[in-house]
Amino acid sequence: MKKRFNRKSFQKKISSLNRERTKHISTLIQSKQMVHGLLHEVYRKCGKSACKCAHGEEHGPYPALSVNKEGKQKIVMVKKNDAPVVIAKSRRYRKFQETLVKIRKINKEIDRLLEEIKSATTESYP
Repeated sequence: MKKRFNRKSFQKKISSLNRERTKHISTLIQSKQMVHGLLHEVYRKCGKSACKCAHGEEHGPYPALSVNKEGKQKIVMVKKNDAPVVIAKSRRYRKFQETLVKIRKINKEIDRLLEEIKSATTESYP
């Protein structure tokens, strides 16, 4: 025996999820320029034997982007003069990616609810 199907409850849940998804999509549409890559701080050794970095205290932090090029992760150093702009654009990229994850999660939940509706409202014919 199938459990009771509450149409209004499902409609309310799906409508709420759809409003949330629409809000997220609107923020993505309004996005400003971004740069592909996730921001990292990199520390380096200069190679001079008398330098502090030769004894463990590396130079940095220097801004760098972690990007996927041709299927491999690469670290791309950010030029000092470009740093403020690239950092801001990289943060927008991260926020964009996080919002995409939220939208995909909502899509999965809506799909699950629709499958539940299908299951509750479908019967076998002899």
